[in-house]
Amino acid sequence: MSRAGSLWRNRDFMLLWAGQSVSMTGTELTAVALPFAAMTVLGASPLQISLLTACGFLPHLVASLPVGALVDRHRRRPLMIWCNVCQAVVLGSVPLAALLDGLGFAQLYAVAVVAALLSVMFDTAYQSYLPTLLRGEQLVEGHGKLSVSMSFATVAGQSGAGALITAIGAARAVTVDAVSYLVSATTLALVRAEEPVPAPRPAGARLRTEILEGLRYVLGDPLMRPVVLANALVSAAIGGVWSLWIVYVYNELHWTAAQTGICMAVSAAGGIVGGLLTRRLTQRWGLPRLMLFGVVGYALDLVPTLLAGPGMAGYVLVTVGHCLAIAVQMTYIAANRSFRQLICPPELMGRMNATSRWLALGSKPLFAVLFGLLATWIGLWATLALGALTFALPTAVMLASPLRTLRGVPSRPLQEESC
Repeated sequence: MSRAGSLWRNRDFMLLWAGQSVSMTGTELTAVALPFAAMTVLGASPLQISLLTACGFLPHLVASLPVGALVDRHRRRPLMIWCNVCQAVVLGSVPLAALLDGLGFAQLYAVAVVAALLSVMFDTAYQSYLPTLLRGEQLVEGHGKLSVSMSFATVAGQSGAGALITAIGAARAVTVDAVSYLVSATTLALVRAEEPVPAPRPAGARLRTEILEGLRYVLGDPLMRPVVLANALVSAAIGGVWSLWIVYVYNELHWTAAQTGICMAVSAAGGIVGGLLTRRLTQRWGLPRLMLFGVVGYALDLVPTLLAGPGMAGYVLVTVGHCLAIAVQMTYIAANRSFRQLICPPELMGRMNATSRWLALGSKPLFAVLFGLLATWIGLWATLALGALTFALPTAVMLASPLRTLRGVPSRPLQEESC
């Protein structure tokens, strides 16, 4: 790509990127602050905290597919702006209610459900909107930069949450996230690029028919199917092993909370490096090969943990290994999203993204329960080892598909205009 085509000079993308970076940081903060508000302000029990977490998953399972069909009927940017404004109002109600001594569990549950529903709508529209701003290599570079923001947001949001909660309280800390959504809405409103109006639907078109059309495309296309299924398997394995990994390093490797936090921060720094390298690696290998390389990072992620023992040597081994694995994984995330958006017909973009998210997020709670039961029956180490094998399944799915012989992105009808 020439220097003139650099995203640093793309005003509209820089606005989108800046707003998303701020918003993602606020979201990571709320992920910590909302449960803390339930515990510190309302004295929530473990069951009530679990119910609050479940409320955040419910809209992803129930609403993703119809939202995808609705997104394909409308322009995406106005929808994204309104979602951000509504998020600010919904989350802003938490510190306001706490200030008036009116915060209760019913409100927190409602906030979790509505905020998650708005997140489903925004994320589906956002992933469908990006290809209208960027094309080809720029789309890959854009996903790489957004992956950098994702890693930075994890570090800044979660570490900043602790300091902010200590300073002003958990409920007031949610104010920062509410303001971050207003920042994102403002940057989106300043974008100048014209977004094409979706083609009108045939008279009498039904939402159910359009949902099924999206499912048939995702599960029937020989290139889209393995990419989406691999993504769902990665998400399922993460859901199964993530919380158990924390339990394992605490109980078996005797890590403190501070050591765990440092490991996460260092690993997120690896994610930043991976995001920055995505464009260069794509130019050298092509998106299909980068996906095959990047997905291996998940299979290797748990190996250092399984080999490590207690003590500083084991701690360094796990931290360095996790950092390298996260760097590789970020290249996979950027390549996976870019490839899906580049091969997808524009009229199916929303439904494709929604179906992918539905399969990925819907599998997480199921595998969390399954691996929790396995840990009870066969022990933590054996369950994590099984998790490492599960992470190898996405690689097998892609190697068994036409992706293994591709170097670049194949041309598709209708791709030129919008994807």
